[in-house]
Amino acid sequence: MRVELMQGILGDNNAAARDNRALFDEHGILAVDVMGGPGCGKTSILEQVVRELRRRGITSKVIEGDVASDNDARRIEQAGAEAFQINTGGGCHLHAGMVRRALKQMDLQNTHVMFIENVGNLVCPTAFRLGAHFRFVVASPPEGDDKPQKYPVAFRDAEGIILNKIDLLGHLPFDAERFWELCTELNSSAPQFSVSSTTGEGIEGLCDWLLERRSKRQA
Repeated sequence: MRVELMQGILGDNNAAARDNRALFDEHGILAVDVMGGPGCGKTSILEQVVRELRRRGITSKVIEGDVASDNDARRIEQAGAEAFQINTGGGCHLHAGMVRRALKQMDLQNTHVMFIENVGNLVCPTAFRLGAHFRFVVASPPEGDDKPQKYPVAFRDAEGIILNKIDLLGHLPFDAERFWELCTELNSSAPQFSVSSTTGEGIEGLCDWLLERRSKRQA
């Protein structure tokens, strides 16, 4: 019975995810799912990214997932992008139906990139695809260099891996070489980005990659 229930839940989620993907494609939007543990800097990265994309004339919007509060959505709007807050009320992840309801309330015209910041968690969100074209997983030195070993599914299934807070390297017992080796063992095809959401280092390269993928999808 439990297996059947989970299959039903995932089946419903996958159907909603397909609807979301179709909506993104219809509007020519590149959609990116951003996943990571609490405090890794997902919102801080997005603040930097939406500013850089705006500087290049690219309109981005963000769906923010949190258990409670609209703190992150307000930060994103201050950075210059429209944000839609989803509060799960205790749920540990977003599912595609939540995203679909948010999209129906958003004006998708003239939107180039849509970011979906998931609830801070590296376990539950891995099972629920949201319809995005790419999923990024974010980690940071304070969390430890063995993060890929502890949460292998999150890193194995990602289409991109970001190491944030590289300005802290050298100040913490974090072996960046080991971290990237573990990532590569799990997922050798995912592009790897080292960034600092504090200094902005690496953000331009991340944006270059995103816009290149957007151009390829439109070709």
